Amino acid sequence: MLRKILALTIILLTSLTYPASATSDTEQRYLGWLWFEEKPPVVPSKDNSNNESQAVQTEISSPQAKAEIEQFAKELEELKFMMLARPTVENVKAYRDKEKLMWTQAMALHEAWDMANLLYPDQRDLINNPVNVHAVKAKRELVRSQDSEKIKKLAKEFDLVLFFDPNCTYCKLLSPVLASFGEQYGFNIEAISTSNVKHEHFKTANVQGLAESLGITVMWLY
Repeated sequence: MLRKILALTIILLTSLTYPASATSDTEQRYLGWLWFEEKPPVVPSKDNSNNESQAVQTEISSPQAKAEIEQFAKELEELKFMMLARPTVENVKAYRDKEKLMWTQAMALHEAWDMANLLYPDQRDLINNPVNVHAVKAKRELVRSQDSEKIKKLAKEFDLVLFFDPNCTYCKLLSPVLASFGEQYGFNIEAISTSNVKHEHFKTANVQGLAESLGITVMWLY
């Protein structure tokens, strides 16, 4: 009985290890429980007329590229409108198929961009365009500091004047923000009242006709 069980086990293992499609040992490539068949190399067809029409053009002129992208964008937009106007399964699928081509092209561009960075590292300006997370944060702080210095330089050369009306809702909302801005960068801010009312944050002057002479006619919205 034990011999029959062992024999049956060997037969099952043999049938699992060697697929039925094999005709000889030389056609099999296997290793333990895993096996695969070597496929013959693909021979290109002698008729290249269809292949050439389906191949992606790597060389294209600027007008052709522009026309191609504009045509694709137009088709995508038309499919989107069709989907929104007639939200059927077919219209949704048509739009998503077109959108999938767009994302495929975007991924190809991303891969080509990364490969260009690898092959031509001298083109990467990591000082002005950092890619490292810490470098990006440092660059932002540097830019913020430079912008701050430029604004402080302007504060030494120019004053800010706020034309306001006590009934202007937006003037009330802007005032504390403007006061904080002036304190941070050192601006001298003065307010011009249109109704002889003093501003709560800034030194106030009442110059009749100044707003009109500067073309300022509206300072509030309801």
